[in-house]
Amino acid sequence: MRAVEPLLQTFRGYLELGMYSDANDELEKLATELKTNPLVLSARLELLTEMARWEDGALLGESLSRLWPSELEFYFKTAYCLHELKRTEEAKGTLQAAPHSIRKTALYHYNLACYESQLGNLPEAKRLLTECFAIEPRYREESLDDPDLQPIWASLRSV
Repeated sequence: MRAVEPLLQTFRGYLELGMYSDANDELEKLATELKTNPLVLSARLELLTEMARWEDGALLGESLSRLWPSELEFYFKTAYCLHELKRTEEAKGTLQAAPHSIRKTALYHYNLACYESQLGNLPEAKRLLTECFAIEPRYREESLDDPDLQPIWASLRSV
């Protein structure tokens, strides 16, 4: 079978430019047997996320997580879509149900911190952020501007 990644280059270019219809056309042009490749399905999920098609993204992401449970990216994107749908408790559950290896990533702790913050569980959100920063310090700066984490920063200012 042909390598899939080179076939997605034009798709990625359109996606970066925000040309979502053209990006979708590139996915549709692929041979039928390639459309079920995990890389192509991941690209479709990425497109749905970029287009803010949260419900479609959550449904596809959940299916992909079941088909390829070792692909951690599917869990992250599914959780993100659920959170955007204001289903933050489900987003949290999605990450917590992922394979244990996901817990080694800074993004796991960061995203859970965002969800806990939005759910009002600030002590747990702070603990998760501390774990995230220990794994990947670069998230410190990003966290300061993340709207999901503003409850944490507001609680620190009011002390």
